[in-house]
Amino acid sequence: MPRVSVIIPVYNGENFISETINSVLKQSFKDFEIILVDDGSKDNTKKILESFSDQRLKVLHIENRGVSNARNVGYKESKADFLAFLDADDLWLPERLYETVAYLDAHIEVGLVHTHMAVIDENSKENGDVYAGKEGDILEDLLLWNGCCIPAPSSILMRREVLENIGLFDTNLSTAADQEIFFRIANQYKIGMVSKVLGLYRIHGENMHLNIVRMEKEHIYAYNKAFKLDLYKNRSFKRKCYSNMYMILAGSYWVQGANKKRAIIMIMKSLQSDFSNVMRKLLKKIL
Repeated sequence: MPRVSVIIPVYNGENFISETINSVLKQSFKDFEIILVDDGSKDNTKKILESFSDQRLKVLHIENRGVSNARNVGYKESKADFLAFLDADDLWLPERLYETVAYLDAHIEVGLVHTHMAVIDENSKENGDVYAGKEGDILEDLLLWNGCCIPAPSSILMRREVLENIGLFDTNLSTAADQEIFFRIANQYKIGMVSKVLGLYRIHGENMHLNIVRMEKEHIYAYNKAFKLDLYKNRSFKRKCYSNMYMILAGSYWVQGANKKRAIIMIMKSLQSDFSNVMRKLLKKIL
């Protein structure tokens, strides 16, 4: 029985998947299994996956139903008490599993631990940016979208019991799937952090977050689901959370999507949700 199950969903990942798999095989911590879930790829992904002969690898080929379903399939096939989810274009540094396993072993009160991640481009070159999250009781910061709280799914290691208690990834979501499940996890568990860069987050032209229309739809869904689950402590806090979410969507439309009209609509929604919150942020920037 391995201590860690590494679950890697992949769809048309021929450009990066070999490097991603090798970054796991090079871990100093060796007691793991890798479950590769090919989500109906149309490129050479299948051939690449089957070229690996390591006995710790298991390859599943499934019908394309999205990243959340692929992660859930991988989870159901996994055996370990610790679960790691690695996106098919991200990388781990050699001490990543060792450091996070040691952390969870030493902190029994923590349900999920994450690490810092440095940003790389399509050629695996670092650009100098580092995503560093937060630890402890971070639900409010997550709901407020208050900076980076958990860098990415590729940064986490969690206990199996967490998914058993809070449920699996929401298959209605792709871009916002990690945000939504982090809401549910942080509602019940303390979050830990290893304050070291142990992963590499790749930004390239095919990243899901660059689809701003989908991003808008899914994040609104995630915030509405949080309301149904009664995660907002009061109405005033809920309005502020929605206001921040709409402001972030406005910025995404303005900068990445180059859709000024939709950005203005998001700004108006932010104002309608919490006018004073928007004014405070504007004054803070001005002053």
